[in-house]
Amino acid sequence: MSAASPEFVELWAQGDVQAGGQLVKEFDHPVAGALYLESTQLRVPARPDLTIVMHNPVADTGTAAKLEWLVSPEARRGGMYSVAG
Repeated sequence: MSAASPEFVELWAQGDVQAGGQLVKEFDHPVAGALYLESTQLRVPARPDLTIVMHNPVADTGTAAKLEWLVSPEARRGGMYSVAG
């Protein structure tokens, strides 16, 4: 790109480049607390009316460990309540 476009060289030097289609969302889970997930939207070329959204844990936030715990048998048992009979 640099060889083909002096404008690209100028824009690239500004350092305003970010990963496209990604943003960080914060969720407040009632049990696990704050979860930080990177949201990436992918368009389906064959179906322009559809968008696939992927949520991945943000590194170094503890979110991955919290998600692993939430799907564990231990966490699921903690969410069960006895039914009065």
